[in-house]
Amino acid sequence: MGASRLTVLFDSPLLRITDIDCSHPRGGCGGERGDERTHLVLLRRGGFGYHVRGAEYVGDPATALLYRAGDSYRISHPFEGGDAGSCFEVAPAHEEALFGRRLRGSADAARPVEAVDQYRHRALHAALAHDGRDRLRVEEAAAALCTAVLRHDAAASIAPLSATTRRRLGRVQEVLLADPTADVGLAELATHAGCSPFHLSRLFRRACGSSLVVYRTRLRIALALDRLAHGADNLAALASELGFSHQSHFGATFRRHVGLTPRAARATLHPSALARTGKNLIAAHRPES
Repeated sequence: MGASRLTVLFDSPLLRITDIDCSHPRGGCGGERGDERTHLVLLRRGGFGYHVRGAEYVGDPATALLYRAGDSYRISHPFEGGDAGSCFEVAPAHEEALFGRRLRGSADAARPVEAVDQYRHRALHAALAHDGRDRLRVEEAAAALCTAVLRHDAAASIAPLSATTRRRLGRVQEVLLADPTADVGLAELATHAGCSPFHLSRLFRRACGSSLVVYRTRLRIALALDRLAHGADNLAALASELGFSHQSHFGATFRRHVGLTPRAARATLHPSALARTGKNLIAAHRPES
């Protein structure tokens, strides 16, 4: 794709991690693709549409997309601003061990991504950009991240829905992804989906694996991680920018979902701190449930 910049960040006989930076303008589906290794895509910002086996999904920082070798698929760009993320591939002999068995139909194509795993992805990306030469450390961290996202059970999958329903919910995701900081209500979102507010709430939870509030929170935390990775130091201003009522609300929400404070996260994500964080850079504990 001419509007995408692909950079291989890590490549070993077992694992390849490629950084994807797409500036493709908003538009419909491109041509058929396929003949690729099984791979998992995690996004840091933006989003795109994934059309596979008669179903349509939206990939964004709160939703990982899994491509299975042998499938043909198409990509669309329903959002402005492009997207950026990481593609994880393993040698064919080890695909099932990492990515699990193929489920029926398209049931395993998309998985919800928790905020702590958004952070783990960011931390791994920062470590690779700084120094990705420790092969064992990178491979183990990447395997832990992919396993956490996929969780190897059908219950973690995002339910396949009809193309019409998926398009309706895609319009809701587009509204939230375009501005996760906005104070938008359920009734307003329902007008984009063309259904009642309470039906939307139930449908979204079934289709996307989380409530609308949790989905929006994960998008806000993805924005926070991006700002912190670029050195944001005024946490009160950042809290206000992200739509939180005050800094303590932001800090408590971030810590509950990520497992550490925004200040501690910045210390592992911002380039000026990379040399000081050393070998613990890409280790992250899951927060208590």
